Amino acid sequence: MIGLRRRRNGMTLMGQGGKIMLFALPSFLAALWLHESWPQVAALPESLGFVRPLGFVLLIAGLALWGTAVMQLLTGFGQGKLVTTGAYGVVRNPIYASVTWFVLPAAALLTLTWVYFVPSVFLYAGVMLFIGKEEEQLTQVFGQEYEEYVARVHRMIPFKKP
Repeated sequence: MIGLRRRRNGMTLMGQGGKIMLFALPSFLAALWLHESWPQVAALPESLGFVRPLGFVLLIAGLALWGTAVMQLLTGFGQGKLVTTGAYGVVRNPIYASVTWFVLPAAALLTLTWVYFVPSVFLYAGVMLFIGKEEEQLTQVFGQEYEEYVARVHRMIPFKKP
């Protein structure tokens, strides 16, 4: 298996992931703590229980997008290729997008707690703050191919044109 720190074309498999995760992690830990310590504060009204099925749909979609993206990244990175199809044809950062837009909101709906929406905001903000450096590296390595990709696939919003 490819090491997370192994370089390919001057880049690591993790890219800016460490910074993004460190940025978002405190909000996720705070959400877990609030959910467990003060469930009455974290809870959404029980009358919203009808949204739970939507939570299952979001979770399945998010896990499918995430899993596909991880497999494509592991394969493409190892071959030194820019991956622009499949999950990466839907959104340029499908691993982060799947957690931001699907998995964390699914957790909120399935548990009927609002607190898991907060880490989604922090994860999105972390990507927007740190991903620029990775995009610069990708432009240097892949040039015109990456620039054309950026012009047709949005950074974080699935199926949205840039």
